[in-house]
Amino acid sequence: MRITSFELVDVGPLKRISVRDMADIVVFAGPNGVGKTHISSALIRFGQNPGASPNVRMTIEATCDDERARWGKSTLDPQNGNDAGLLRTTLQRTQRRNQYKSSFLNFDSDRAIRNVASYIFGWDIGDPLLEEVSWDAALVPLSSRHDEVRHSLFRMVEGQKRQIAEEALARQCAGEASMPLAIPDILQPFKDAFWHLLAPKKLIEVSTRDQQIYFETEGVKLPIESLSSGEREVINIVFDFILRGPEDCVIVFDEPELHLHPELSYKLLQTLASAGKRNQFLFSTHSPEIISASLENTVVFVRQPQTDIDNQALVVNRDDQTHHALQALGQSIGVISLGKKLVLIEGEEASLDKLTYSAVLKNRFPEFVLVPAGGKDSIRSFADAYSNIVSRTIWGVRFYLLCDRDAANIIGSSAVMKNELNRITVLPRYHLENYFLDEQTYAACFQQIEAPDSWLRNAVEIKKRLLKIAAEAVPYAVALNVTAAIRAKVGNVSVMPRGAVEAKSPAALCQLMEAKLENELARVQVGLDRKLVNHLVTSEFERLSKAVEEDNPIWRADLPGRFILNKFASEADISVGRLKQLYLNNAEPEAAFQDIIAVFERFRSAS
Repeated sequence: MRITSFELVDVGPLKRISVRDMADIVVFAGPNGVGKTHISSALIRFGQNPGASPNVRMTIEATCDDERARWGKSTLDPQNGNDAGLLRTTLQRTQRRNQYKSSFLNFDSDRAIRNVASYIFGWDIGDPLLEEVSWDAALVPLSSRHDEVRHSLFRMVEGQKRQIAEEALARQCAGEASMPLAIPDILQPFKDAFWHLLAPKKLIEVSTRDQQIYFETEGVKLPIESLSSGEREVINIVFDFILRGPEDCVIVFDEPELHLHPELSYKLLQTLASAGKRNQFLFSTHSPEIISASLENTVVFVRQPQTDIDNQALVVNRDDQTHHALQALGQSIGVISLGKKLVLIEGEEASLDKLTYSAVLKNRFPEFVLVPAGGKDSIRSFADAYSNIVSRTIWGVRFYLLCDRDAANIIGSSAVMKNELNRITVLPRYHLENYFLDEQTYAACFQQIEAPDSWLRNAVEIKKRLLKIAAEAVPYAVALNVTAAIRAKVGNVSVMPRGAVEAKSPAALCQLMEAKLENELARVQVGLDRKLVNHLVTSEFERLSKAVEEDNPIWRADLPGRFILNKFASEADISVGRLKQLYLNNAEPEAAFQDIIAVFERFRSAS
């Protein structure tokens, strides 16, 4: 069975969620606090007691002949008493442990493995796979099912050993001296899943003697408790799933990425999808990776309730213009799940920049989530992304952009100047690193870690080094600034003609493109003026050189700080990352980074 449509009304913080045409994989995304977990809980409660409800409505479709024969139809509407009875009879029946069919399964977010109980073997072990279990055994929390799975593995292994022994004795009594050893490995599905998830680690033994599960890594045999908590968690999930062998089931999974590395969570979903047959998965997640990987199925963004919007569920698809705009910024549509206010941070070392901004801001602005957006190359299409992302509130999520000053040349000054909503801000200084050029702070940084005679403990000596490096940076800075000025004047070159689709031959297309080329040549020749370049270089070189010579604060703001900081770190024989951290530990944020704090204050007040 599968849910083809459902509606929730007044469930927890959710006012109304309505989704139709649901695929075999459905992902519910959205920021914290919007109510995704309430969707999972409502679905499980429905699985426990299906029937007419003012709060939960859904349509159930048959996915196998057995269901169609059982119902006498292909679709059930549980609001109808008759259909509710048919569904309840289907769900509330005992089944074999490893043959779950036409049921609901629950994988909640509490997947912790707590106390592990030992299994006491008796004379009659029985085959756990043939035993019938309660109809709601797979609806209880996963943490309560761990022992059942573990004990079932022990019983499977011990049961097979006894069967082999009994067959050997029977053959001996019959006068036979040998028996075939082509014995199937009943643990093979579990071993295959273990390998797929955690290779090169491999499952090697389920020992009934000491009631332990062993794996091997680099030739060493270890108990399963030696795995990391995330690895144990996925093994617990997958073993539980394989043990039940679900077919035609609805599987409700809350936060599959919890405690897991993105790659491991993705492998987990792949393993589950391949382990059963005709199952439908309903995921509630914050994972951008899971969301983006599921766009071919059904991705539902759950937005905050708004007075002018009746349905809080918005179905996202790969063709959405927002998806393409985010890709231009090096992001996926899954980023919308991170929070309600996202600040895209431009920078060549985006992850390090995020740590820097976080350290500067501390807990001043908890409502903002910092999202690294890569370097200048990843925002070359920002002019297009601006109209589709930052200038709008998308599904209740607001985007902001904070970039280095040199990125304004790529974004285009018009995009920054037309920023009516104050959601784009360019740093007042050239790079983020320009805020790390104070000699007094550096002297304080090295007081405890350098020898008394080290130049790194002397603010005057540090300043001399910084000014020397700044002077060396002047030609580079002039080249960057003049290049930006020319680029702004000339713009991008394109020989793409209008009407290309009408060209019927290579000659016709060449004629169109040559005409476009002539127009571009004329325009570029006007912008690439030799006298203009000479004037810009001379004046800019004089301005920046003078600022360094006179120790004017201009050099700390207008020279490329990344170049200066990297060179200074090299001379101080310390990594840039550690140097930044030392600086952050010793600087007074309100004084050293007041520009950045002011930027976030503006973001906070922006509409």
